[in-house]
Amino acid sequence: MSAVPSSPGVAVIAYNNDEASRWTSLQAFAVGTCFVLNMLDGMDILMMSYLAPAITSDWNIGAAALGVVFSAALAGMMVGALVLAPLADQFGRRPVILWSVALMGLSMISCGFAPDITTLIVLRFIVGLGIGAILASMAAITSEYSPARYRIVSVALLQAGYPIGAMLAGLAVNAWLPDLGWRVLMSAAGGATLILLPFAVMLLPESLEFLEKRQPRGALACINAIRRRMGQPPMLTLTEVGERKPVSFRLLFDYGQWRQTLLLWAAFFCCYMTLYFAIAWIPRLAIEAGLDRSQAIVAGTVYNFGAFSGGLALCWLLFKFDVRRLVLLMMLGGSLSLVAFAVPMSVTLTLLVAFCIGFTVQGGFNGLYPLVAGAYPAQVRSTGIGWCIGVGRSGAVIGPLIAGWLLAAQQPLSVLFLIFTVPLISVGLLVMAVTLRAPEPPKP
Repeated sequence: MSAVPSSPGVAVIAYNNDEASRWTSLQAFAVGTCFVLNMLDGMDILMMSYLAPAITSDWNIGAAALGVVFSAALAGMMVGALVLAPLADQFGRRPVILWSVALMGLSMISCGFAPDITTLIVLRFIVGLGIGAILASMAAITSEYSPARYRIVSVALLQAGYPIGAMLAGLAVNAWLPDLGWRVLMSAAGGATLILLPFAVMLLPESLEFLEKRQPRGALACINAIRRRMGQPPMLTLTEVGERKPVSFRLLFDYGQWRQTLLLWAAFFCCYMTLYFAIAWIPRLAIEAGLDRSQAIVAGTVYNFGAFSGGLALCWLLFKFDVRRLVLLMMLGGSLSLVAFAVPMSVTLTLLVAFCIGFTVQGGFNGLYPLVAGAYPAQVRSTGIGWCIGVGRSGAVIGPLIAGWLLAAQQPLSVLFLIFTVPLISVGLLVMAVTLRAPEPPKP
């Protein structure tokens, strides 16, 4: 077993007995199911940004109220990650994923029947709860069931499913919103999530690492059934597992580690703030910039294509350049792109700038995870990453709220985008102050 970093920033133990490089059908279905689930997560969360103009028109609500709707799902993701996701260590990753998918699907369907803005806010919070609960478990299963030589690529592609789902949501809204309306589309997204549930029940195996470490009833038989499908020999007995003590939170601040921790917390907070401002508001702001509703939806789709491309580009660039300099350059590029988005220009140029925002901001954001992995020693790495995500997601909640308040106060777009360049530039400066640790020698 070996420790590998996995998005969205959770270090997991990767089970791989013989480091085989070939895919079996069980492995391919397990990784593919997680990819499709993450794609539906992106669809469920980000469809709201495409439907926002129609909801605003239908209910005659202001930008401030719309900001609360955006932030509700993000707040749910934060609570789900901190409160529900740890249940996977007690009950298993598979049941947590399956129950969360059911919760997401039912709450998304209910969003289409919401009678008022308050009900919609509550339902969007519940959608976020389900998504926050499963992100770490999907990353763990993807890492465990990928052959060693494909593991990094598989985990990177898992995260690529999120913007792909957002792109598909944008295309669907652009094609069918005029005929079907936002309620039908919202419920349809939930229906698509529920349709996948029986396939996930059939195709998604339990985490081998969970079965070996927690050893629930029938663990050995379940492990051997999985190993048999992977073409591996059976295990005769389970290794006795001693009591595992949790890593103390204080270790993030002891021995001079406090400086690293505060720098990384601030960087995640600032990056999440601008990232989710862009994710939530790009279609609405495109209308403010002069595009019609259909063009604005396309702008949101192009943004997510840029996010997908930026994430993949970063995976390649990390092999060649210092992650801190990459994040700095991408954040500076994102700042310039945000400023340019507020300048009147042709539709083609507006779409190009939307792509650049997605490419730079999302690419730089993805670079924060390997940065954390290189900044903390191994014994506190998982704890450090988890707290960075928890603190950072509070920025994800605040960003859309601030944008809603500024728009409600009728601030010009130039002021709005200039304000959100400050967190991006701050991220670049903060990461340059982080000290990377030397690679740890392999244990004998």
